[in-house]
Amino acid sequence: MIGQIIAGRYKVDARLGEGGMGSVYRVEHTHMRKRLALKVLHREMTSQTEIVARFEREAMAAAHIEHPNVAGATDFGKLEDGSCYLVLEYVEGTSLRALIDSGPVSAARAVHVTVQILSALKRAHELGIVHRDLKPENVLLVDKEGEPDFVKVLDFGIARVPIGAIGGEAGPSLTRAGMVYGTPEYMAPEQALGQDVDGRSDQYSVGVMLFEMLVGKRPYDNKDKVALLGQHVAGPIPSVRARAPADAVSPELDAVVSRMLAKSPSDRHEDAAAAAEALMIASSGGPPLSSIEFRGEPSDPGRVVIDGTGPHAQLENGDTVRPPPFEPISAPVVRAGVALPLPRRTLVAMLAAVAALLVVIVVAATRAPAEGDGKGGAATDPKKSSAGAPTTKLSEGSKAKVQAALGRVTSGEIETGIKELEALSAEFPGDPVVHKALAQAYAQAKRHVDALSVIKKLLVAQPDLATDPFLDPIFDEALGSPAAVDTAFALLEGPMKAEGARMLYAIAYEGRGPQHLSARAKKSLADPEVAKAMSPALRGAIELRSAPFACNVRKEIIEKYKNDFDATALPALRAMTKTTGCGGFFKRSDCWPCLREDGLLSKVIASVEERSKK
Repeated sequence: MIGQIIAGRYKVDARLGEGGMGSVYRVEHTHMRKRLALKVLHREMTSQTEIVARFEREAMAAAHIEHPNVAGATDFGKLEDGSCYLVLEYVEGTSLRALIDSGPVSAARAVHVTVQILSALKRAHELGIVHRDLKPENVLLVDKEGEPDFVKVLDFGIARVPIGAIGGEAGPSLTRAGMVYGTPEYMAPEQALGQDVDGRSDQYSVGVMLFEMLVGKRPYDNKDKVALLGQHVAGPIPSVRARAPADAVSPELDAVVSRMLAKSPSDRHEDAAAAAEALMIASSGGPPLSSIEFRGEPSDPGRVVIDGTGPHAQLENGDTVRPPPFEPISAPVVRAGVALPLPRRTLVAMLAAVAALLVVIVVAATRAPAEGDGKGGAATDPKKSSAGAPTTKLSEGSKAKVQAALGRVTSGEIETGIKELEALSAEFPGDPVVHKALAQAYAQAKRHVDALSVIKKLLVAQPDLATDPFLDPIFDEALGSPAAVDTAFALLEGPMKAEGARMLYAIAYEGRGPQHLSARAKKSLADPEVAKAMSPALRGAIELRSAPFACNVRKEIIEKYKNDFDATALPALRAMTKTTGCGGFFKRSDCWPCLREDGLLSKVIASVEERSKK
């Protein structure tokens, strides 16, 4: 084809690569004098309807994403012999595979590359497009305007594209039930099992690539493809820090990678933007994704990213394999940096502490004068006050019963202990000691909804109980229970008031509870009733976290809340002390210069730190 003119306007200059399905050529648009890349399916492939349909899907995906980190498509058609062709953006560069093969990549460089990939995916996912075959061979690094590692994402040949949503009529699904499409080394667990995929499946693949950049090897590697898929589905998530060169990866970055590699999509970051922001904060405390999201113009019409020797210059899809012939094994998912529910021994210890406290109360009560004449005479009927009204306070004997019931719970006789505590709570409905013990016993028995119901009643009688530390492990356990999470959120959004808002903030921004609850907690914090209950300090921390990247906006928030901020805001404030992080690949420019004026940021941080000591 060299020297031929295709479709009356594309002159073929050279062949850049060839695969089993077709070839890639460098061409020049004869009218615009512009270099482009031309993918051509082999003529014999045109008889295979599915392959042609996938070629068309790639064209549609590349044409509609319109993002600087995606190789854009400008034309699609058929040659006289029936072969299909696709015209793409042309840029010379080096594949990410070549970079990885040269050895581990520095954390800063790996994050820089990964954030760009996630930025491209953010746009694709907004259009409902899921790549499904992300791997180093499909990522090209080019030198653009002094940026040596400018990313281009390639090959949407097996992408899931909702045609109806981007301008055409919906066609039949190209994914057959029981078939798995993609490359096993980078495949998300749900993709390996032939289940539905979404943007979080791509996030997993990016996590594998990031792991490989940092370590020099993939998290899972096995020549047996079925065994490899089994590792993705059920294998433990390896630590980047344990495998990377010494001190090359921070604990914070390790935690973000682990979350991207979570087995369940719901345990990964909410979307590509959230993953990118987490990476940037973990790597340098730098600006959020909004600062780099669409830097530069969309892909130039008509330029395809080509590395003349790389596999992405071919037209071959990733390996197609069947799901492993076994039931998925239920394996624990390690989510680094997440406040997991407290283990059983912690609840047992807290129950024992309550029992010890009751011993002190009983001893003190036996030494105190009895109520009545004040002279140490016999006590009156414990169920009656001097006025004859029912009492809600425990007698000395009843306190001993609570202690005994708690002892049964901690020793393993949970149901027996619970029945005794239930009887005591009915007898003394207003005494907080027995109800606190009952709530903790319910939590020990994994009856989280029952535990929260007791807490709700306690809060009605004693609103200030919301700050009692005994609630923390109970809520942590409940947040990890699908059956109890709605009840827990209802309490946090209502009766828990200011303390509930504080817990919601911890779930939203500090990694407390299962990671998939973060987005829900952020929505709760935006509720007017919840906002009304929160402290000014918490309101300021939230505004700072959610503010746009603009320095002047951040400055206004800091000025507004400088006398209200508490320790909650310190991580966000300290992240802005870094004087580099913006301005191209080396990121040597200050992201927040206006905060250095008059030492505003440093003064506010010092003031908050001083207040936090008191």
